[in-house]
Amino acid sequence: MVTKPTRVTQVVFDLDGGGLESIVGQMARRWAGTNVVLSIVTLSGRVGRVGVSIRDLVDQFHVLRPLAGLSMVVPVGLARAIRSTQPDVVHLHSGAWYKAALAARLAGARRVIYTEHGREHNDPPLARWLDRRAAMLTDVVVTVSERLRGYMIGTVGIRADRVITVPNGVDTGLFAPGPASCALAAALGIGPGTLVVGSVGRLEAVKAYRRLLEAFAALCRIVPPVPAPVLLLAGDGSQRVTLSELASTLGIGERVRLPGWLDGPADVYRLLKVFVLTSLSEGMSLSLLEAMACGAVPVVTDVGSNAEVLGPELADYVVAADAGADEIAVRIATASGPAWECMSGVARRRVVECYGFEQMLSAYEKLYVA
Repeated sequence: MVTKPTRVTQVVFDLDGGGLESIVGQMARRWAGTNVVLSIVTLSGRVGRVGVSIRDLVDQFHVLRPLAGLSMVVPVGLARAIRSTQPDVVHLHSGAWYKAALAARLAGARRVIYTEHGREHNDPPLARWLDRRAAMLTDVVVTVSERLRGYMIGTVGIRADRVITVPNGVDTGLFAPGPASCALAAALGIGPGTLVVGSVGRLEAVKAYRRLLEAFAALCRIVPPVPAPVLLLAGDGSQRVTLSELASTLGIGERVRLPGWLDGPADVYRLLKVFVLTSLSEGMSLSLLEAMACGAVPVVTDVGSNAEVLGPELADYVVAADAGADEIAVRIATASGPAWECMSGVARRRVVECYGFEQMLSAYEKLYVA
């Protein structure tokens, strides 16, 4: 643990929603009133949903408007904001690397750390060149999984001695098995004994929820119809209307719930028997860790660190990155079958042993004072 006050300024593009944003929010709550004095700078021009919840917990909270052009070369405004926080360490996150690293050095930062939370595709040459330039301004590049570390070294071209892995972590006391909330179930129109399948996250194309809807439609054809299973997708984003229309087209509109972001995420996970992640790309999904910690059995595509998180005991619930709807549906049916209780315990144990929140915090605190 940090034994003397260390001033840390974290720079993020946005704090509206998603795994990266949730981690920053959890750090702010955990470090409030401790020897880690945290300030935050966001670059999107808005406070964001997560930002609102933590704004009063940090030392300084700066909201900067996104600027293009010259600000990439001489990010004076960002450097000024960073300097005002008087940081010992500047910690950057995905979506805010080259510009923020340059600004941190202009502000005289003693130490700069960058966390890469995930990549959606093979980056074009110019983006990789910028990342290599950013790495030269960065003391330590952190990746959230070994697979992502390999990508940053092998594809992006970052020197191996600059890149380390710190897995994401979740609070396994907060996210733990427990009785489902009757009030939440009633509000969502979910009756007793209903098989609830679902996911939590941004409703964006990279999450491939279209494929999950198609898989759920296939599932409805192979599981007992009474009571009718329910698909719960908690979150919001640009695909919400499209997904709602697709559910109607597939004939499952009455079985799909799209409630937006919900308070009390642990209560959401406790409604789920099976948590499904059909993403085209992931770093290390925080919602996957949270769901498993609550005892939901996961079914995931083999992207990012998904297979790494599930481990060998849950390997049967990993499908190929390009798996079709029918194959995903069969895995969901298997996951919700007779072995569910045993696999639920395995899922919980994986997170407790390997992906605890305190483990993650301790690793970052050691980097801050190195």
